[in-house]
Order: sequence, then structure tokens, then C-alpha cells
Amino acid sequence: MHERHGIGKKTHRLKPKVQAFKLLKVFLLYLSMHNTALGRDAAMSVYTDLSLQEMQDFSEQFDFGGLKSFQGVEAGVENTTYFVSFNQAETVLQIFEEQGFDEVPFFIELNRRLSKDQVPVATPFANKFGDRLFTIKGKPAALFERVRGSTVCPISADACRQIGEALGKIHAVTQTYQDLRRENHRWSNWWESNVDRVIDLTPKDHRTTLKDQVDRSREFVESTASLPQGIIHGDLFCDNALFHNGQLAGIIDFYNACDGCLLFDLAITINDWCSLPTGRLFAETTAALVDGYNRFRPLTTEEIARWPLASETAALRFWMLRLVALARRREGGPQAPPHVKDPNDFLNILIARRADPQCDLISG
Repeated sequence: MHERHGIGKKTHRLKPKVQAFKLLKVFLLYLSMHNTALGRDAAMSVYTDLSLQEMQDFSEQFDFGGLKSFQGVEAGVENTTYFVSFNQAETVLQIFEEQGFDEVPFFIELNRRLSKDQVPVATPFANKFGDRLFTIKGKPAALFERVRGSTVCPISADACRQIGEALGKIHAVTQTYQDLRRENHRWSNWWESNVDRVIDLTPKDHRTTLKDQVDRSREFVESTASLPQGIIHGDLFCDNALFHNGQLAGIIDFYNACDGCLLFDLAITINDWCSLPTGRLFAETTAALVDGYNRFRPLTTEEIARWPLASETAALRFWMLRLVALARRREGGPQAPPHVKDPNDFLNILIARRADPQCDLISG
């Protein structure tokens, strides 16, 4: 197996004429992109800053016709992301700030296999030596195809049907990926261990709701052994799906993917795609998403019966995620998230699910 290639590796010295030509290329590239190569001040989610020379060195291991431009992406929270344009390819460079070299190969291989199985995802690129895992400033990194498209707004029943089909296909085809495994690090032990950390960030009149839901969700977790299991996306929100001309172009951000309960993954997706501002489910989009999902992996009778606690637990997880993000920002440090979405969005969804899980929309 080839050694990992990346920034920080010693480069061979070039002959004087070749070196001069290379320096001229770098200078011209700098002139063409100095307004778009964002640094830490402009893109606070770029935790690992790369200079033009460093990106140029990294790009030389790919047969994409040379580097054209690159730009830091502000939207990331946990990892550093750059859009990297080559003369012959549009790519996304992901530098992993929290996951180690032992975890990242799972994400790369999962995307590679899903792409091969005709699931619309971002394909991971290999370099000239066949490597897909790279080292940048001591951190694991990967280069992916840049999916062309945009998030869908407003959300339509047709978009939800396509998302349901894609998620159902992911759950179906990954049943054959028996050698691809990753533990769920944000399951019941995680949210139970963080209750005290976030309780003062919770609205006072809902602190008992948080503690009670942790107990209710523990009941769901303990019952999932009898439900279908597999690889879950874990974060299939609207901003992790790109559409082009009305068609799903790609599902991205598999960095919460792991082994898990398939119904729980479906509940995560429905809660985000199909919830009204009140927290209740919109009947038309929910029915469309479930219908699309059932085309590839029909829900079992037991799964339908467990929907109420599954939907509550999915809401709890993301309520807790956002509360923990607020706590991390309060605690400070280099990994403190620069922006945090409103945790109360998922509190509202949780309250609505506890009041009425709308099981008829899931059972059809």
C-alpha cells in the first residue's frame, strides 16, 4: 500500500528552468485568486488554513490538469472544507478536525461503494498512486467530487419522494457492506452524559422535558435490537442534499454515518424535511417521503409501531446536539463552533411528537 500523500511531505527539487516556470505559475495563480482564497478571518469554519503554495503542492499528486483556484467554505462546523477547482475537475477538499486516521477510511469507502451502487453521492477521488486518504498538516483529509446543485426551497412532495427513495436505497444496498462498520458515538450514552452540561441552556419550563425524554428514549434504545439495523446516514437534513433541475444530484456529509437503527435514521430525515414551523408533520411531504422509502425498503409492522418513540428520540438527538454546540461555544477554544442553529427548532418538534406522533402518516 502506498504511503499517504499530503501537505508536509518533502517535495523533490526541480531543475532551475522548471523551478522558475513553476514559481511563475504560482504567482499568476495567486493574482487570479487572491480575493477568493479565504483565510480564517473570512471563513471562521476553516480551522486548518492552507497557503497558496501548500494547496499547489497538494494538487500536484492528481491528474486534473493543475490547480485553478480554491476557496474556504464557511458552512462547516466540525471540519475544514475547501472548494478546489482544477483545470479538469471541480472538487471538495475535506480536512477532518475531530475524526482520526482510524475513522476516516470508513467515510471514504462508504461513499466509494455507494457511488458504485448508483446512489447519488460525492465520489472520493484517488491520486496518481491510488490513495484516497491524505495527510494535511498532520490531519486526515480526502478529496471528493463537487456535486453540482443547490438545496431545495421550498420543499416539495416530489423532492421528499426522491429523498425517501435515496435513503431507502442506502439502507438496502448497505446491507451487503458487512465488513464496513462504525460505532454510533452519539447514541444514548452520549446524550445522557451531556445533560448536566446543557441543562442551564435549556428553557426553564422544559428542563424536566429534557430529563424525561432522556428516560423515554432510553426505552427506545433498549428496544432497537429487534428492529432492522444497518449503516445510517445520521444527518440527512435538507442542507445535505443537492438538487439540479428538480432532480436529486447528490447526498453529502456522511460524517455522522455509522451502524444504527434504520427507523431512527428515517425519523431524523422526516423530522427535518417534513416538519411545519409548529413542529407537526406536513401530511403531503411526509406521505411522499415514506412512499419513496418503502419502494426500496418497506417498513415492518414492528417499525411502524415504534414510530412514536423513534421520532421523539430523533428530535432529542438534534436538540441535544445544538445544546452541546452552544455549550462548546460558551466554553471557547479553537474548536468552538462559530455559529449554532437554534436548539428550540427541535424542542418544538419534540413537543409536537410527544403530543401526537401522527402515526397514520407512517403506516399509510
